[in-house]
Amino acid sequence: MKRKQKSLKPKVLFNASVVLSGLRSPNGGSGKLLQFVKKNKIDGKISEVIFDEILRHYKKLGIPKDKIETETSKLFKDIVNAPNEKVVKKYKKIVIDEGDCHVLATCEEENIKHLVTLDKKLLLVLKGKIRGLSIYTPGELIEYLLK
Repeated sequence: MKRKQKSLKPKVLFNASVVLSGLRSPNGGSGKLLQFVKKNKIDGKISEVIFDEILRHYKKLGIPKDKIETETSKLFKDIVNAPNEKVVKKYKKIVIDEGDCHVLATCEEENIKHLVTLDKKLLLVLKGKIRGLSIYTPGELIEYLLK
């Protein structure tokens, strides 16, 4: 009986800040990670909540909203459902800003072990505080992936 081989491609949740930065600056670290998703080197994920956040902040990029929506949908073909409110509430005592609970809840519900963010004050400060979840800046994640 053949055993199903586990995928070696890491599953990574992208915070909205990384997607926005990557779309604005394709040659930076965030842009390189979006290319990794496009080339199927990593299994990039965003949730419905993160997708909505990207669309709310599109004006910061100076790119039309429909183009942002199209590009993001092409990159992240399988946008995951918003996390269950019960799981979201579980993270209220851990995060600095309750608005970030959905990010950690999505990681838990979707069994995602890697989170990439540019949010130094609210998410990167949680490095090492959540069992089974590694939190990276884009540069750190690229370094990890290229090891």
